[in-house]
Amino acid sequence: MSVVARTLSALRAQSAAVQIGPIGVDLALECVHLVQLESVAGGSTQVRARASIPFEAPRRELLTSPHQFRSLLRRALDSDRFYGRKAVLAMPAGMFRTVSVNYQFAGAKEKEADAVLQVMKDRLDGDLSQYVLDYMPVTNQSKSGERLAIVAVSDRQPVIDFLELARKAKLDVHALEIGPVAISRLVGAMSTAQGASNALVINSGRSASYLTLISGSNLLFDQEIGLGEDNLIKQVAETLDISVNMARDMVLRTGVHPGAEGEATMSEEDNGLMMTMSEILKPQFLKLVEEVKRAFLYAAAETRGGAVSKVYLLGGIARWRGADRLLSNLADVDVQTIPDPLALFPAENGRDAEAPRSSASEVAVATGLALRGMDCG
Repeated sequence: MSVVARTLSALRAQSAAVQIGPIGVDLALECVHLVQLESVAGGSTQVRARASIPFEAPRRELLTSPHQFRSLLRRALDSDRFYGRKAVLAMPAGMFRTVSVNYQFAGAKEKEADAVLQVMKDRLDGDLSQYVLDYMPVTNQSKSGERLAIVAVSDRQPVIDFLELARKAKLDVHALEIGPVAISRLVGAMSTAQGASNALVINSGRSASYLTLISGSNLLFDQEIGLGEDNLIKQVAETLDISVNMARDMVLRTGVHPGAEGEATMSEEDNGLMMTMSEILKPQFLKLVEEVKRAFLYAAAETRGGAVSKVYLLGGIARWRGADRLLSNLADVDVQTIPDPLALFPAENGRDAEAPRSSASEVAVATGLALRGMDCG
């Protein structure tokens, strides 16, 4: 976009009393995803800009190279009508962990952090100054002053390095969040639109998956389980005595469950391969189903019998055709691949509402980040 176009865009935004939100920036495994929302006074929230740019080097290398990171961000920001540099960043997976803690508290709200820190002193090695911690209280959990919180924990130096990387890329970091918080904000917005209450998100990564349980807009828990895309692909490769790359290509081509009614039919050979994949992977998927059912019991206990009305699948496994239907059959519950989160918002005025959106479900975290501070009511 030219300098003149940028200037005119900024002037139009200011004169029309547009509330432009921060840029949600999510460094996923292979791409950086950016989303920015805006709303006109008296109007609804809409998508202002979005981008998904693949990395040219592994993410771990990108995180240690200010030049590569700055170049990547510049390409992403130049690809659409992003405004400003105010950003909400997702902390990359692997840089933090979450734990659930019970703590005693019945005092003033501003003293609650001290109560959580007191519990964390006994849970962490070394001095608390070596860590960066944030906590999210779980509502309606108080019995005799006992409460529950989800605590995100990271070593201090990696967080400082990440923020310095963002500063050198000329980002104005408004907030640093973890993916589960962004997802809970997004699902909260989806629940408002769809009338759902409790929702479970299965976010599958390469080496692990994460179960995020949300009640309304409140995060109830975030649990890591040691079952990821790589584990499943390795199982296929070992069973069929083929390479991991061949197994990955095969799963992506055939899927793991028969297609929904109305989908194009597969060849007889591919259909046979798909059924083979399904049989190989069922035992692994059943392990995931066990964790899902535990989450259901937890939700019922913590929300006084509230049922989980939505189960969403996100991440690498969600790209496998039929993965959601296979989980649905095994868990006897409706599991859906998380829909395009940008579909929650109307297209920006003057833009093609039917324009194709790449990486629909992959921008879920970035969209949740972009929602921070936006009034979407």
